[in-house]
Amino acid sequence: MNEYAENLVNSQEKIKLVATEDILSDKGVLLAKSGIELNKKTCENILRFKLLKPLEESIAIENQLNAKSIYDKINQMVLTTTCLIAMHKQVNEKTSLQKCCLRLEKFPLIQQKLTVLCVELPHVFEQSILSAYLAYLCARLEQKEQSHIEEYFLAGLVHDIGFLHIDHRILKKTGELTPEEWRSIQAHPIIGYEILKAISSFPQTASRAVLEHHENLDGTGYPRKKTRQDLSELGQLISLLDNVISIYNKKFKEQERSLRCVIPVLQINMHSYFPTVASSIIRMLKKAPDTPIKPIHPNLVNDLIDNSQNKQEYIQQTTQLIKGTNKEIGFTHNNKEVYYIQNIANNIIFIVNSAGLYDSYYMDELENLNEEDRHTHYNELADTLVMLEEIIYQCQFYQKTADIFVSNNPQHQIAKIISECLQKIRALPSPDKSGSFRRTKAG
Repeated sequence: MNEYAENLVNSQEKIKLVATEDILSDKGVLLAKSGIELNKKTCENILRFKLLKPLEESIAIENQLNAKSIYDKINQMVLTTTCLIAMHKQVNEKTSLQKCCLRLEKFPLIQQKLTVLCVELPHVFEQSILSAYLAYLCARLEQKEQSHIEEYFLAGLVHDIGFLHIDHRILKKTGELTPEEWRSIQAHPIIGYEILKAISSFPQTASRAVLEHHENLDGTGYPRKKTRQDLSELGQLISLLDNVISIYNKKFKEQERSLRCVIPVLQINMHSYFPTVASSIIRMLKKAPDTPIKPIHPNLVNDLIDNSQNKQEYIQQTTQLIKGTNKEIGFTHNNKEVYYIQNIANNIIFIVNSAGLYDSYYMDELENLNEEDRHTHYNELADTLVMLEEIIYQCQFYQKTADIFVSNNPQHQIAKIISECLQKIRALPSPDKSGSFRRTKAG
């Protein structure tokens, strides 16, 4: 099944699709005449056949997103988000942003895919326009030339279009992903890159950034496990913005807190990104105001302390397990996949050591505070919890990656050692009273 064709057909209920030419099966059977509107029945019939040409090349979307509608959506997002209003005032010059949006007019296929993304995966689309806007802000604050500002903007806007070619059942799954499903998710940067690479005159720097937006300097990213010397600054910027938005949406947006609150989480991951990129994004985030926490019921503060203590204990135990597993395996095996898993483990160990999470002194002190002081420390507590959840996300990424290696190499001696470690991790008490933590992320 062509997943993008299925997404196109599904979107037919919300947008109007028109055949721009005769749509034929690979055997030459006429499925839809040029000029007709594709209704539900016609679309379902088309999906039954292998087509002579990709469906997206033979249809048009009535009133598809264009430069003006993208600009209006960004403007609406800014005007309804307090911290973005303040950040926007730092670069209060709309002509540059309008030019970024106008660049889209050169790429009708991208306009089509963004329209489908908006309809079928609205949360991914919303994150994409925020990524585009924040990338634009970074470029503006760094005083880049307009052509480079447009490349930053485009890379942020299209970095997740590869999701349109992934089985929507996997994307909408709420439970734990299987190793095979996780491999499918990890393919979306390559899919997006291949789409963009085939578009004439689309900036190569932006398409490369799409390919690299889940890569890390130490080789612990995906899809190609690239390391520092093989990565571009724009790819790293889009990668870090992706994390900023994910953390902000999950932990701060509902509380009406500022993007500035994400800075502490970035600081514990500084070693994983180009220093210039991390510094550029932190400078940009510091343009946002720091929003105060609203009055909190004492019971919520107590729950927050309990939750943080549970997470710290889980992290301590998980770190000890992966540290012991690394030691048992050793580093003389010459297996690249195993080195990759060990690098993820070393990254977690480094963060835990840097954050002082082997020491329970801080949590013990919080537990002994009186009610008034606990309320005073709520901001600090909330930021600590976000940091702990970021580390748990890294632990879960370790488990997902290790699961793939174990499933592909069930008889390998090292796989058996890793499998034993994974079983012990899964036997640990949940790090969250409401269930295992899973950071919500579209790319």
